[in-house]
Amino acid sequence: MSRPNDSGLGMVVALGVFILVAATWVFIPPATIRAAWMHERAEVHALAGEGEQRMFAESMGQLQQSMSRDFRAFLQDADAMGDGPLGNQGFSQWTRSRIEATWLWLGLVRYRLNVLSGWLLPGIPLVIVAYLDGHYMREIRKYSFVAQSPIRHKLGIRVMWIVIIGLAGWILMPIPVPALIAPFLTVSLGYSLWLWVSNLQKRL
Repeated sequence: MSRPNDSGLGMVVALGVFILVAATWVFIPPATIRAAWMHERAEVHALAGEGEQRMFAESMGQLQQSMSRDFRAFLQDADAMGDGPLGNQGFSQWTRSRIEATWLWLGLVRYRLNVLSGWLLPGIPLVIVAYLDGHYMREIRKYSFVAQSPIRHKLGIRVMWIVIIGLAGWILMPIPVPALIAPFLTVSLGYSLWLWVSNLQKRL
């Protein structure tokens, strides 16, 4: 049963994350996001070879379509802010850089989702096997005198939340992140699921 202050703590954390993302969007240069994307491309290409080229081409193709449909009009509106005697050139340039940063950030998120989907192909069977192993281990313990560990059960839940938060952070952070973080988090998710299921209390 959750404590009364759990929801308040969750709201504080969510608000903090929102403020951090908003502040990052306001100040981060587009070149930083582009450099993060190219850095991760090099690492993924070293692991996947030509498969990375197809992944990058798919992400860039979708970005080019979005640029031609939506972002091009936004850039024109941003440039128009600096025209005329009442135009503000500095604000126009800042707005244009924010539009470019948004475009690149969305592209980086899409690229990381493609990378994650590639690792989930072998990762999903691993997670299923971990769940089934934990389930049958719990079933065996139900008919034996082996005590279940509530500490390990809580640890499994906490590790699972850390993995989920880590996945969300890796997908959203516009900075270079090691390419092997995705398989590491996938394996950690399988382990946390096994730890959680295998230590469920016998009365459940």
